[in-house]
Amino acid sequence: MVSWIKLSLLVLIGLVANTSSAMENSQPTFALEFNIYGTGAEILLNDIPVYYHDAEGQTASQKPVPESIVDGENVLTVKTFTFEEDDYKYLPGAYLEAAITVREKDAPLNEGVSLLQLKLNLTNPKDKLFEGSVAEYGDKEPVILDYSDRHVLVERRTAIQSPFPRWAWQDGQVIEDSPENFNSLLTVYKEIWAALNKGDKARVQALYDPAAQEFALAYHYQDKKHGHRIMNTGGLINDDDWVLGDMSKIIDDAGFRLDINAHGRLVQITDEFDRTPIIYLNKNVEMLNTQKFGFYKNQSDEWIMIR
Repeated sequence: MVSWIKLSLLVLIGLVANTSSAMENSQPTFALEFNIYGTGAEILLNDIPVYYHDAEGQTASQKPVPESIVDGENVLTVKTFTFEEDDYKYLPGAYLEAAITVREKDAPLNEGVSLLQLKLNLTNPKDKLFEGSVAEYGDKEPVILDYSDRHVLVERRTAIQSPFPRWAWQDGQVIEDSPENFNSLLTVYKEIWAALNKGDKARVQALYDPAAQEFALAYHYQDKKHGHRIMNTGGLINDDDWVLGDMSKIIDDAGFRLDINAHGRLVQITDEFDRTPIIYLNKNVEMLNTQKFGFYKNQSDEWIMIR
């Protein structure tokens, strides 16, 4: 029995290695797969927010994250938090499992191979928090960065050979949280809002072009038109159910700030509810559509929309 287990494990490791190797010359799709119960959570990849969960019920799903993969060491970070209505306690048996997986483009969703994974059992003692994390799915063991009865902050790292070119934002400036940066970036938001408000599709598309090009590459297309399709560039301009909010009033009514991510390389302007100054309102139901962007600052001090 012991020999069979060892042999099976070797075969399994070989399959994972062969799959990862084959991906280098194909079209790999990277995804975040997650299963969450009894906790709120924010999941980040390379300090870029990729999923936010603000409900205590069970949720299991996945979402593509290729545009957040970098060549070399990748870091999966998880922040959990409790809710006031639960007296700031985790529900019994609360857990979170998150994994970065890779599969061939257009392959079934269940064919993802885990590259980086961690599991948190939030009602376990601290020394058994990571029970269920798989040793092979990460170059390094999970690490606790912050821990209390109300919240946990952890991370895990592994090296990934990225099939993508170096992203433009990686060579941007490190962005400081300053009034000057806020005001100059707000000017760019106003330019985007003006183009949307006029229904100027050509101008909107030009503003979105750098982001569309990177999204196209992340999904193995060369033409940025596919990036625009993925992003749904200007998709609400001619939708009669939605009306663009007055940005000047939105700015006056809420406190906005710089939200800096990717270790200082990406930024957006948001309020305390994670809304940006560009919001569409649905005329038929009480619903908002917040237009989210990610900018980097190039070496010429220009703000470039890249997300």
